[in-house]
Amino acid sequence: MNLTRHIPSLPLLVALLGSATLGLSQSMASDLATNQAKPVRILNAHLGELPGLINADKTGPFVDLVRAIDDLHPDVTIRITIYPIARAMAGVINHKADLGLPAIRNLKDVDMLPYRFSTRSFGKVAHVIYSNTANPVTTDMAYGIVPTERDLLIEAVPDYMPFSVQRSMSIEQSLRKLSRGRIDAFVWAQEEADLMLKNLKLTNIHREFFGDFEDVFIIQKGASGDETDEFMSRSIDQLAASGKLAEIYNKIHRPYVEWQPVSPATTKPPSSSP
Repeated sequence: MNLTRHIPSLPLLVALLGSATLGLSQSMASDLATNQAKPVRILNAHLGELPGLINADKTGPFVDLVRAIDDLHPDVTIRITIYPIARAMAGVINHKADLGLPAIRNLKDVDMLPYRFSTRSFGKVAHVIYSNTANPVTTDMAYGIVPTERDLLIEAVPDYMPFSVQRSMSIEQSLRKLSRGRIDAFVWAQEEADLMLKNLKLTNIHREFFGDFEDVFIIQKGASGDETDEFMSRSIDQLAASGKLAEIYNKIHRPYVEWQPVSPATTKPPSSSP
């Protein structure tokens, strides 16, 4: 028998192999397209530098919080940039950032602000009013409940306070001015200001509990802000349910701790000093 009749010609064999290879390539390309990740949504986070909590090298528990939110969503990338606090806020106001930290909710004249606060808070932060030991200023004095002989010059973040204050340009600068008697009081979150107070070794500063405020994000106003707000609320709820939020927040803020800066040469600090 002549077997050569049953063997395809060389051109035909090449054509058949080429057709099979082409079909396999198209199938692989289709599978690859199906398995490709969704387009990544980019969110820009501008964080104001707070030594110990938001460091210039992108470390600190506030940064950890934003990264934990980022880790929840494979289809979202949150780009973190560290700026001075005022510039971080400006990024949100100018729509260069989708969200910003740090911030505390202030319910007074909130509609007049050029940004909005996130609906969902992620914790409460104790604030302290600092004053010079030569002329202590109480919380009631700051609110005007107890009258003073003159208007008090208080530094803080204007948008966050329910009364008129002068903007603090930095924690260090405000505490130094307070120590020299150039301002009457300074209001800030306990951990951030206490850390700087200890680093500066200032002993003529008086501390008093000012109040608890909700820790929140600042976000843009408008439709874009609505979308970001929904995303952040959902993310915070997920972190809270997993226990991760409490783990991170315990490194950020604690309940108010009573202590006073004193000179080691005169009096030992109380045992409850942090």
